Amino acid sequence: MPEHSSDLARQDRDHHLHPFTDPRVLIDEGGPTVIVRGEGCTLWDEEGRSYLDALAGLWCVNVGYGRDELADVAADQMRRLAYYNTFFKTTSPPTAALAARLAALMPAGLERVLFANSGSEAIDSIIRLSRHFWALEGRPDKWVMIGREEGYHGSTLATVSLGGISGMRAQGRLPLPGFAQVGAPYGFRYAPGADPAAFAEEAAGWFDAKIREIGADKVAAVVVEPVQGAGGVIIPPPGYLERVQEICRRHDVLFVLDEVVSGFGRLGAWSAAERFGLTPDFMALAKGLSSGYQPISAVMIGDRVARTLIDKGGDLAHGFTYSGHPVAAAVALANIEIIAREGLVERVRDDLEGYLAGALQRLADHPLVGEVRSIGLIGAVELVQQRQPRIAFDPVGVVAAVVRDQMQQRGVILRAVRDALVVAPPLVVSHAEIDRIVDTLAEVLDLIRDELGLVEADRALAEATAGGRALEGLTCLVTGASRGIGAAVAERYAAEGARVVLAARSQKDLDAVAARIRDAGGQAATLAIDLADPDAVAGLAGRLAGKLGRLDVLVANHGMLGEVLPTAAMDGGLFDRVVAVNLTAVFRLVRELHPLLAESPAGRVLVVSSGAAEGEHSGWSAYAASKAGLEALARGYAAETRDSGIRVNIVDPGEVRTAMRAAAFPAEDPEGLTEPAAVTDVFVRLATPACGFTGARVPA
Repeated sequence: MPEHSSDLARQDRDHHLHPFTDPRVLIDEGGPTVIVRGEGCTLWDEEGRSYLDALAGLWCVNVGYGRDELADVAADQMRRLAYYNTFFKTTSPPTAALAARLAALMPAGLERVLFANSGSEAIDSIIRLSRHFWALEGRPDKWVMIGREEGYHGSTLATVSLGGISGMRAQGRLPLPGFAQVGAPYGFRYAPGADPAAFAEEAAGWFDAKIREIGADKVAAVVVEPVQGAGGVIIPPPGYLERVQEICRRHDVLFVLDEVVSGFGRLGAWSAAERFGLTPDFMALAKGLSSGYQPISAVMIGDRVARTLIDKGGDLAHGFTYSGHPVAAAVALANIEIIAREGLVERVRDDLEGYLAGALQRLADHPLVGEVRSIGLIGAVELVQQRQPRIAFDPVGVVAAVVRDQMQQRGVILRAVRDALVVAPPLVVSHAEIDRIVDTLAEVLDLIRDELGLVEADRALAEATAGGRALEGLTCLVTGASRGIGAAVAERYAAEGARVVLAARSQKDLDAVAARIRDAGGQAATLAIDLADPDAVAGLAGRLAGKLGRLDVLVANHGMLGEVLPTAAMDGGLFDRVVAVNLTAVFRLVRELHPLLAESPAGRVLVVSSGAAEGEHSGWSAYAASKAGLEALARGYAAETRDSGIRVNIVDPGEVRTAMRAAAFPAEDPEGLTEPAAVTDVFVRLATPACGFTGARVPA
């Protein structure tokens, strides 16, 4: 991700603690991306970059961004009545109208509404009201709430305890007592290839077993998301939800639907209850209720519970300052009107559900894809390391996070959950925008597949070279070999059985390295040479061929830092000298030695670069420019020789204790840096004849 340096990003970085974000990473990156505008399915940041929002904000912007009508409704209501509470036998026109509208929209039997401000508050309210209901019924011991693994119901102490996201439960000494979980109906994980009907019965049966284990006389309610969104778009097999409801009825346990994500058209119906013919005792609504234009949520209360609360409950000692807020209610009413008027529920049901499923299916045969799944306008692409037999990535979540970040760099925002990429665009998304989401994901998956291929090849090389003597019989020329990384690589190559030619300007320093190699039983020759001198390089191939007979590996490690100055302050002569040593000399050397390398059945060129080539130190002018040019030269040479036996790769040694590093960062503590000898493994792997990849930039 780009580093952000605007005043707003800095203010946010210094003062805002973001939810579900590693604050240290955000600080190190310079602050957040500042989103300033939205229209339809597109967002823009303060630097003018656009993003296709394939997650509808957080599953909520169902009608899309930039709806002037909703802004006008909010402003008009603020002028008329900006706020009044609903505590003291009072209400407001939009609050009363919204309650009636929701009662009419939701399935029969859900006639009463309690308003709150978020899905977390709605579920928290349901937990409290469920226990209160049973207490009023004379059964106060029925208080245990059962959720599911990978379930997400909010961020309060109670909703985290109900949910099954382990990372959330690890913070705050949770769960609280009185909560239990069963497994999710996660066919991809628990029952790959199983008959859906059989798995539906098995997974629903986990609730039956848990209720029996705890005792039905102690269980207040079962809470399920029809589709587990934040859990990775876990879609239950057909018949599962109906079976869970039947189990609850049989045990006299309340059945609760968390429809915070699934409501208001996401599944091609006003609610999942409508789609699946369910009659819950409670239903939680939020997100699409206002399409995110105002914070609002609603608890729909079934007739059985409502009658008890009304007839036996007395004062309801529960609620929030902003319960039924008139502005939020007015916006929610207008949002529902847009969904109805534009036929967005029907559009999802009759058009977008099938189109999204078909588009995602294009990814089903990708080598990194274990499964694609979708329902309504929500879907997931589950990634695997290997399809058959299935092998998951280890550690979990790293690859999906990389894909997510690569997607955002290409202007598409989606979410990574474990190793699933999840999408849920606004209900106004076009076919072309769905195609863009899927096509961009295909592009990134191809990129990641190639990168992972390098990783797997490197693992194989590590195993092949683990026993030592991996370079037996090879002849290697290492430049800059009088000290630092060059000396460490030369000594390691000799220990692996190679004949090594050490090249640098100082004969005295070369002799010291060669003596260490010979004392250890290795073979070493020295070549005192100024590689920036064209005359010194000319004819070198012939001299090496005459003395050694062959050349298999060239390690171009020499370099010059020069003064670390911006371009405007750089002396032209100094710039030329830095480029001559770091870039031009390597060009001459590669051109001169190409015939020898081409004759070798295992010709290898390893170019040592640095973070400056990737822009980490863009103010370093000459050095950064020369290293970037060096990488471009290496990649070009790799492409030219791809069909030959020559392999060309770039190595970034990272933060290694060298004299050049000390000159670049004089205030840095060298004790915190890596010793050069510790990064030589990658040089061995890339030089071995078993190495088959070329053109890669490999971190040491």
